[in-house]
Amino acid sequence: MATTTITTTKKVLNKFERNADIDEFLEKSLTEAGYGGVDITTSPVGTRITLFVQRPGLVIGRRGMGIRDLTEKLEKKFGLPNPQISVVEEEVPELNPRIMCSRIAQTVVRGTAFRRAALWAMNSMMNAGALGVEINIAGKLRSERAHFEKYVSGVVPKSGETADRIVRRATTDVLLKMGLYGVKVSIAIKNSIAPDIELIEPTDSESAESPSERDQTESEPQTQAQQEQPRQKEAQAPRSSRRSSTSKKESKKEDETTQS
Repeated sequence: MATTTITTTKKVLNKFERNADIDEFLEKSLTEAGYGGVDITTSPVGTRITLFVQRPGLVIGRRGMGIRDLTEKLEKKFGLPNPQISVVEEEVPELNPRIMCSRIAQTVVRGTAFRRAALWAMNSMMNAGALGVEINIAGKLRSERAHFEKYVSGVVPKSGETADRIVRRATTDVLLKMGLYGVKVSIAIKNSIAPDIELIEPTDSESAESPSERDQTESEPQTQAQQEQPRQKEAQAPRSSRRSSTSKKESKKEDETTQS
């Protein structure tokens, strides 16, 4: 039993190591396309690789030449059986921390100040609908001594289950003349957790009713109750009224007999 558990754990570890190497290779080769992540699924038929990028046209290339070359490289370098690559475009790249890390690194390499690049990236992420953003840039920023600067906007949970579920993180590095810069981006997504209270919108039939009709429907049970009350009184009243009428008739008869 011990030998089988060791072999299975080794297989799992080797699989994770291979996936990490593939991820690192794709990140370096697809930087210009806005690499946002990869999903690797192994099946008896082959290995399915789903790439999430900002610009899928740069990955596919003319007549599919780019994706063919990438398939051949992955098959030779990592020994993947029958790799099948599919490219998916990121709908909101501003909410993907890996894409934003690469954007900051590229803008800093072009000569833009790191503070300006960080503030621009933070504003774009908040405008895209993020709950909170935190950007850390470390390295020899302004002098020979290394330090770091942090830029925060909104709310970014730090610990607990909430932080694990709604916060996405990514890190990257860029080599400049002053030295190596490290960039870390954390984005809190609003819709990652379902709200405790859900507001149900009215249906078309309910919304079509005018306020006057609603008032009439609300007032109808009151009028019915008001109409039922006198009916109940009338149903209870006859006994007393009959008794009073018979007593009056008897008194009239007695008066007539006395007069006669």
